Amino acid sequence: MTFILRPYQIEAINAVHNFVCTEKGNPCVSTPTGSGKSVMMSALIRQWQAETPSVRGCILAHRKELVQQNYEKAAYAGIDTGIFSAGLGRKDYESNIIFASIDSIYKRSGDFAPFDFIFVDEAHRIPFSGEGKYRTFLSGCRRFNSRLRVVGWTATPWRMAGGQLCHPDHILTHLCYESKITELINDGYLCNLRSKVGISQPDLSEVERYSGGDYKVNSLASATNKDSLVSDAVSEAVRIIVGENRRFAIFYCVDIAHAEKVSKALESHNVYAPYITSKTKTYDRDKIIADFKAGCIHAICNVNVLTEGFDAPIVDCIVLLRPTLSAGLFSQMVGRGLRPCESKHDCLVLDFAGCIDEHGPIDLLGGQRVVEAVCLKCREVFSRALRVCPHCGWEIPKREVERIEAVEKEKRMHGTKASRRSILSNEPETLTVDTIYVSRHKKPGNPDSVRLQFRCGLRMFRHWVCLDHPGTPGALAQSWWRRFHSAPRGTKFTVNEVLSDLFVSQNLVDKIHTITVRKNGKYFEIIDYNRQIVKDAQ
Repeated sequence: MTFILRPYQIEAINAVHNFVCTEKGNPCVSTPTGSGKSVMMSALIRQWQAETPSVRGCILAHRKELVQQNYEKAAYAGIDTGIFSAGLGRKDYESNIIFASIDSIYKRSGDFAPFDFIFVDEAHRIPFSGEGKYRTFLSGCRRFNSRLRVVGWTATPWRMAGGQLCHPDHILTHLCYESKITELINDGYLCNLRSKVGISQPDLSEVERYSGGDYKVNSLASATNKDSLVSDAVSEAVRIIVGENRRFAIFYCVDIAHAEKVSKALESHNVYAPYITSKTKTYDRDKIIADFKAGCIHAICNVNVLTEGFDAPIVDCIVLLRPTLSAGLFSQMVGRGLRPCESKHDCLVLDFAGCIDEHGPIDLLGGQRVVEAVCLKCREVFSRALRVCPHCGWEIPKREVERIEAVEKEKRMHGTKASRRSILSNEPETLTVDTIYVSRHKKPGNPDSVRLQFRCGLRMFRHWVCLDHPGTPGALAQSWWRRFHSAPRGTKFTVNEVLSDLFVSQNLVDKIHTITVRKNGKYFEIIDYNRQIVKDAQ
């Protein structure tokens, strides 16, 4: 069997293949939860097997559910594979392609014939330093093959303590492809999200934190596991869920005692919502999850279980009762509702944990913050720039707008630090280009184009070169490409010709040293190249 790949999946696969063929280091792909990373991995393995039938690879994951999910996609694609996972009761050694649990395999690198590549699912779990299971296994495998290539796959290419996942000094060195949630939602590949902020919110001012990390669980539990707080939050959540006819909800809790209390509170509203935690027996956990996916259970409570690797497209409501400072954990919890399903038109996120206020919109994590407002009528969250709630039509009072703007003006005028950024958001900014990723971009009904991704430090900017398009777009694209290839006027380039050049990325890096960008609405546009960077005055 073969998969019908989506355009962005083809782009991601090509980006990894081109990187491995032309660049040193180890690439990483970042696509949102629900975008089909297991499908992309299987398709890339098939491509490499077609070129080199004897190629050997290992696909690592940290949970048996992920190992099983990735294995099933590969089996569907007709790939002959094995499994090495104690949790799944199999330990295969002979297959060229092994799907493995890191807990089971990390001490066994010498028990297998040398691997040519290793895929790491949920790659943000690879630590930046020290040993750890991933680093132990990868360094062990590299002893038997110094040319081993590692490819990371994740929806969150950063770690809370340490920043961006990809760095020349880390195991994963380059982010070779990235797709955004909003792009996939707009194209119909992911489900739209809505959110409401609950009236009941915990007081987190006294909650202790790990140094550079998240809240301490015991301290967080003391602030959240209170009878009145749980009762009020559950009552409001049930009222909204029933009012909007939501059918399948996941409740995210802090610890076991909190999950038990939330489950009992839901039961008092005639909502059966069993809870699962790391302490739940395997059989019981699997049974509860299977019943939920089958539609026999309409709500389920959990503690750090239904995050990575949990695939249930029917989920149409996420209830956040677990505050977190981790943008990755926030993204993973909300991401459980992104998968599309015929029975739902969107997924509602109910926030009783201050997560949206802490992190902002999920599609802008790590980027520019959007100033948000909460509707005082229906509790919908929306951009304050809209002034009017898109769900019920409530309008932010003029007096409130003027008050907030006055406070923000005061902050800007009397801030304690001088900003290095321009005073205007659309002021041009010139940045040094570190890497350029080149891939094919497909859009139904249009000729293919060349997609360029410019990595400048921790930021990524995109440009599409429409060489095969007719009329003005094609003419401008041809002129743009000739500019950086010293080609005489009238020379014509095609997308296929450009992408067949294995060194196209490096050639562009040699010729494009800076880009100048300017904010245009929600996005940035590249307005100039190789402009001299003016240093800040010291």
